[in-house]
Amino acid sequence: MNSVKKRVAVGLMALSVAATGGTVLGSMPNGSPGIVRTADAVDAPGLYNSAQKKFAARDITGGLADIKSMLALTANDPDALALQAIWSDQEADSATRDAALQKLGMVRASAATQARGLVDGVTSAAAIVPSTSPVSAPAGSAIVVLGYGLRPNGTMAPELVKRLEAGLNEAQMSPQTPIFVTGGVPKKGITEAAAMKKWLVSKGIEESRITTEDKSTSTVSNAQNTTELLRARGISQIVLITSPNHIRRGAANFAGAGTKVVGTVTTPTELSQYSKPLTGASVAGIRYEATRSASIPVSKGAADMLPDTGPGIIGDLADKLVKELMKSGSSGQK
Repeated sequence: MNSVKKRVAVGLMALSVAATGGTVLGSMPNGSPGIVRTADAVDAPGLYNSAQKKFAARDITGGLADIKSMLALTANDPDALALQAIWSDQEADSATRDAALQKLGMVRASAATQARGLVDGVTSAAAIVPSTSPVSAPAGSAIVVLGYGLRPNGTMAPELVKRLEAGLNEAQMSPQTPIFVTGGVPKKGITEAAAMKKWLVSKGIEESRITTEDKSTSTVSNAQNTTELLRARGISQIVLITSPNHIRRGAANFAGAGTKVVGTVTTPTELSQYSKPLTGASVAGIRYEATRSASIPVSKGAADMLPDTGPGIIGDLADKLVKELMKSGSSGQK
């Protein structure tokens, strides 16, 4: 175990000891003090993993049953509570959704905020009726144009040009709003984001107005990576630009990552095919992907389970401790 991991283990042990009145809960491998789960929680990771597989297969009832069984063993697992809230909303079970969110707020406030944003964002995304008309971007927001795979020779596909045309119209409607272009997967050494920026600059948009996110390889990573860049600028809401067949999925992913979509503009491609809001299993599809954008673990092992010490004991405090310890480890301390 390296020195950073040891410091994390010891720090979490301290939280656990405080939470349990001074009782050390176990030891880590190699004799290092730390935390082990109680025997009663041995099946919790298996139930969690089973639930996630069922959600992926759109067996929502089965997945929720597994989560309920898991929470009977470890009542305060934040990921399980988040999933219970998110998927109960899919089943229109508002009582279970709200109870899970309330408890999650006691266990880990930041996770509750993210889960609420995801639930609300998926509802809004499912209701989007694509439109090519630019909107007035609210103050403090940004315009985000999603990429589209480049051709093998590094040139832009027609659909990507259409997305940029929609983005240009929006940029002209809201001339003070910053623009983010997102997409990696380079071809001939050119990323989608770089090609997009070059096109916008050629159409008269100031280069300083455009931020490129050029690491993403999927819509999930588009949302996650761009959200990081937005947060660095203090921006939490966007006008999203993409194709009609992609807009609801993209909006749900950004909601999962923690960015609110306050407006959308699309290309005209097959526009009439997407005039009806999503319902049922189609919503489940964008909901599942939004949970991935939220970085809710797809699976868990025994080492991922913290002791179930009750609401408000570990939660955000442990998150902050781990981040500080990892930060100190990356700064050259041994």
